[in-house]
Amino acid sequence: MATNKLFDTHAHYTDERLRGNFKLIDDIFAGDVGYISCVASNIEDSRACIALAEKYPNMYATAGIHPHDCESRSDINGDMAKLRSLLLHEKVVAIGEIGLDYHYDKDWEIKQKEYFDAQLSLSEELCLPVIIHDRDAHGDVFDIIRTHPKARGIIHSCSESAEMVKEYVKMGWYISFSGVITFKNASKILESVKATPKDRILVETDCPYLAPVPMRGRDNTSAYLHFTAEKAAEVLGIDYDEFVRVSTDNAKRVYGIR
Repeated sequence: MATNKLFDTHAHYTDERLRGNFKLIDDIFAGDVGYISCVASNIEDSRACIALAEKYPNMYATAGIHPHDCESRSDINGDMAKLRSLLLHEKVVAIGEIGLDYHYDKDWEIKQKEYFDAQLSLSEELCLPVIIHDRDAHGDVFDIIRTHPKARGIIHSCSESAEMVKEYVKMGWYISFSGVITFKNASKILESVKATPKDRILVETDCPYLAPVPMRGRDNTSAYLHFTAEKAAEVLGIDYDEFVRVSTDNAKRVYGIR
């Protein structure tokens, strides 16, 4: 297994912009990224993530239903049964990404909450971590998570305040930061980075989205993860190599990878 290499805890290599680009993934693993979690958005995508993870020893998969995908689904019990089966695969390390997204509208708020609650229950049943998608829904996400005290996992591409980060850390959660922390208007998020203990911080690309400075405007890839890691190390005031070691150890811990 790779040592002292970065762990991209959240990437979408089944996205149409990256799908099938095996040379890209080969080149990434030949560089400074040693591990990747390929994160799913629905049942079908979960299967695709698992299939891709099977091709690479250091790529892992998740299975879950994104809040945007809840809108088109009508059989929550059937979906949970399908998810439960997928989550038993040896390369699956988490349920995700799941959560709430009110950015465009709240018309599907009730269904989003139903699927979020059901998947958190599944995480407690199977003792698997979850990856939380929270966009413009901080209060509701936090309140629902508190009703599942055994659930643990990752706050993905953190946009929460420093105060809320501290609350999540108290509850045993890990906090993941994306290329957003390199943006010029990132001052509030940088306070959240500072509020995150070294043993709970993670980094991610969310590729092909959220390319960091100086790669903004391009499709993001795990090859750009070091820009985010360098910024996080700077904000925490620690050596870059130490940050790589610590954040990778954190990722392995939360995902149960030895």
